[in-house]
Amino acid sequence: MSHHQGHRGRLRARFLSAPEAPPDYELLELLLGYAILRKDTKPLAKSLLERFGSLRGVLDAKADDLLEVPGIGEGVTNFWAVIRELMARYEESPL
Repeated sequence: MSHHQGHRGRLRARFLSAPEAPPDYELLELLLGYAILRKDTKPLAKSLLERFGSLRGVLDAKADDLLEVPGIGEGVTNFWAVIRELMARYEESPL
């Protein structure tokens, strides 16, 4: 059995048991796993953080800039757009 087998499940379980604990790259890895199926997203998460400098930088990145990162396609940029809109509406909504 490969150490990759069940990795996403273990990552998700660790997150759910302590949401504040994972480093930024693991949060991105989890998020990317919903947009990119059947592919190891850890290297991509690390590349994004290196390229854009922070989690905020990655989430604020424009679609054209994201598409310059190998492994990022329209599916991810569309997913990012949904996440950004969701965050914007959350911030605008009353308590």
